[in-house]
Amino acid sequence: MITAIVHHYIVPELLKQTEAMIKENGRLMRSYPGFISRQTLIAQNDPCQVTTVTTWRSAEDRQRWDSRPDRPQPQPSVPTPWAKPIEAVAFTVTPES
Repeated sequence: MITAIVHHYIVPELLKQTEAMIKENGRLMRSYPGFISRQTLIAQNDPCQVTTVTTWRSAEDRQRWDSRPDRPQPQPSVPTPWAKPIEAVAFTVTPES
């Protein structure tokens, strides 16, 4: 099992649209093979910092999600909603006992 933590830094003027996009991505993710759970966290001191925490059955399941053919691609004519590059790190989940 793996957990991915992804930090999104949103351009303030695009906050509402980008939050909706992040939530829609989470909705789609829930029906994807290997998906276990997801949380979306908004920083208390900066609503433009949104962090998602997703857990997957395996690294391969997450990789299939990340490389799916219908994944939205950046459009050069549309302004980027990101104030800084997205930061993503995957962790292996280890038993507590």
